[in-house]
Amino acid sequence: MIEPATLITAIVAIVAAIFGSTGFWQWMSDRSKGGVRASIDALRKDLDKMKTSEDEREAKNSRRRILRFNDELLRKVDHSKEYFDDILSDVDTYEEYCENHHGFQNGKAVMAIENIRRCYRLCVEEDKFL
Repeated sequence: MIEPATLITAIVAIVAAIFGSTGFWQWMSDRSKGGVRASIDALRKDLDKMKTSEDEREAKNSRRRILRFNDELLRKVDHSKEYFDDILSDVDTYEEYCENHHGFQNGKAVMAIENIRRCYRLCVEEDKFL
């Protein structure tokens, strides 16, 4: 049987060897850095997903505004040049998104966009803005 004093001395020596060792602290540091890196990578992936989702949401909102504006034109509602310009900016945003995201259903506003541009040209030629 081992004497208690010898056992305590052995335990203290093992603990001192582990905690006094720079290798142990280096290992702990590397491990925590790896965990931080993994967390950062996970956050980047989540942020990319959020950006993708936000970009698609903005494209859909632009499309809604385009369709609503076209409905107003079809009902013969007059608009200011500024409102036309704002909608044409939505058209640019929507078309750029569709160009860069081929899987996105983009045929939903083609006729509306053509009509908006036609009405815009007509308003410019005949000075018919509100």
